[in-house]
Amino acid sequence: MDKLQILFKLETCISIIKETENVYVRKQLEEIAEALLKDWNESDAYAQQIREILNYDETMNNLDNIRI
Repeated sequence: MDKLQILFKLETCISIIKETENVYVRKQLEEIAEALLKDWNESDAYAQQIREILNYDETMNNLDNIRI
């Protein structure tokens, strides 16, 4: 299951819970969704920093062109 599928399922659960007025469960699901988004955004930003620092694309291209 990818990130979008996880978020979609959480948002679906949140909307169902809103109809039943179960505030505790809704708040828990909203906190989970927010925490996941924050973590994913931080992970994506970290990965981008690593790519920039290591010049990832050029490094991978150079590795692909190594002849032994």
